[in-house]
This record gives sequence, structure tokens and C-alpha cells, in this order.
Amino acid sequence: MARTQQWQERERWPEAWPDEGDPDDPHPYESRPIVNPYAIVALVAALLALFPVAIVFGFIAFSHPRGRVMACFALLLGAAEVAAVAGFFVMAGNVLPDTVSRAGQATTTTTAQVTTVATTSAPATVAPPPPATTTQPAARKGGACTETQAALIGSAADGGTLLCLANAAAESGYQWSGPYNVGTGVYEAGSKCDSSVAKTGRTSDGRALVCETQGRGGVWVLWTD
Repeated sequence: MARTQQWQERERWPEAWPDEGDPDDPHPYESRPIVNPYAIVALVAALLALFPVAIVFGFIAFSHPRGRVMACFALLLGAAEVAAVAGFFVMAGNVLPDTVSRAGQATTTTTAQVTTVATTSAPATVAPPPPATTTQPAARKGGACTETQAALIGSAADGGTLLCLANAAAESGYQWSGPYNVGTGVYEAGSKCDSSVAKTGRTSDGRALVCETQGRGGVWVLWTD
């Protein structure tokens, strides 16, 4: 009966085997972490280029007994990413002022070229000189005049402007013809003229001039016929 009772007690409370647990461990049955979750998070963040998360969790991972090599690798990778980002911003800051300076120089050069082209391509305008103040001699339409009076401007009784022009039917070969509209600008015979500005003019001694086109330019000639 006593043996049966001892056997039941052994079955109810089994003794620990000698090889169970670590004899040097003060807490043989306390669970230990198998992996370091902070080191895993730091490594994944470093691989995804999230270097702030990688650096923070990498330092936290050193407080655990496992995964320190993984945490160290995550810290190194995060530091390399920080250096790469800093270098990119430094290079971008150096390139941007140079680009802005070149753009400003190009704009200035283009403006100067446009101004130069506009200045050189603008046609030269010839301003008409002040009107002549020579007194016009009295003349009669159809009356005779001499060769020395050729192109001379005369004034008819009704105020019209007559010119001494060549006429084969006249006795002297010249007669007063008109009336004509003669410009009041004073020019010199043989000088250059622009028919778009003035087609007729007069000399300082009161003779009529006509702007005759010769090629690209024009020349003032006496109005004799």
C-alpha cells in the first residue's frame, strides 16, 4: 500500500531531469528574445531609403542583446544615404546660380541684338527743310520767258504758281506754264532725295526741282519741261 502511494506521488510531481536548463543561468525558465525587431525595422527602413527611421531604430537596436550586426549595417546604410542627399543639395545649389547667371547674360545679349537690328534697319527719314522765302516774279500764263529763266517759279495774277518750262511752240523756246504745285522745301540741284518724303522742291534762288529716281535713290534736278 505504501509503495503504491509513493508511485502515485512520483507520477503526479515528476522530477526535473539533470540536463534540463542551464545550471549557470540564474533564470533558467525565463524566455529570451530570438530576434531584435528594432534591428529588422532599421534595416528595412535603410533599404527603402528612409534614413531617419533607419538611424533612430538602429540606435535603439543596440539596447538588445541580439541583432547588433544588423543594426550596425542599417546605421551605415542610413549614413550613406544622408551623405548622398546632402551632396545632391550642395551640387544643386552650386549649379543653380550659374544657370541663372547664364540665362541673364543670354537675355541681355538678345535684347542688345534686337536693339541693334532695330536701330540699323530703321529707314533714314529726310526731314524737309524750311520753306523758301524768295519773292516770286510776276508772270502770265502762256507768256514768253527766256532760257536763263528756265525752271524759275513765277506768280500769276490769280495767285497760281507758274513755271518757266521749255516749249517748242514758243518763240523763245520757253514760256510760263501752269499752274503747278511746287513743294516749299529748299534743296540743292544734284543732291540726293527721297520721293516718299518730297517729290518736288525749290532752290534757294526760286527755281523748281523734281526728285528723279535713279536706281535705289533719287536726285534733285531742275524742273525745265
